Amino acid sequence: MRTFIIKANKARTKADFSLKDLPGTSGRIDLLCRSLNSAFLLSHGFRKDVRVWLNLSGPPNPPKTIRFEGSEIKPKTINPDEMSLAKIIMKALKVGEGIKEPAKEYSVLPGIYVSNLRFEDIIRKTIKSSTLYYLHEEGKPIEKMKFEGNVAFVLGDHEGLAKEDEAFLEGIAEKVSVGKKSYLTSHVIAYVNIFLDRVL
Repeated sequence: MRTFIIKANKARTKADFSLKDLPGTSGRIDLLCRSLNSAFLLSHGFRKDVRVWLNLSGPPNPPKTIRFEGSEIKPKTINPDEMSLAKIIMKALKVGEGIKEPAKEYSVLPGIYVSNLRFEDIIRKTIKSSTLYYLHEEGKPIEKMKFEGNVAFVLGDHEGLAKEDEAFLEGIAEKVSVGKKSYLTSHVIAYVNIFLDRVL
């Protein structure tokens, strides 16, 4: 199992953004759509062994967390175009309106769930079954790593992780780097998937 955890600091937590202007109105949910594309889609296939957590932490009601479970998602649910993926996120946020329980997940579509889980909650759940890595420019080169079993990778959005999030990861997630430059989150996910295809 490969897990990608993306902390989106400014992503809207209410379905009140414009599908016609995702970059300008959604807190960069367009970035999350491209990340889902990179996580799950192959040229002629779909990765069933992938899980993605989107932790939306922007206004007005943070946090909202959407989990995508590749093994449960029905064919053609995840499509390459950002618009269809943004509609799924919007649907999840509508289902998530009024959620009171901090830990309970609600089904949006087969394999897609919404909750009020915090970033820390996601990490605690993940480390029970996967080895955790934090993708960061200053980490150990990914080529020098030896990955085994279930692996999970934490990524920030275009702003990166906040200092308190990095402090929380200290000691429980090893820093791993795909290069010294800052790359797009979606590109990093694609690179990690391609690398793991070779070594796992």
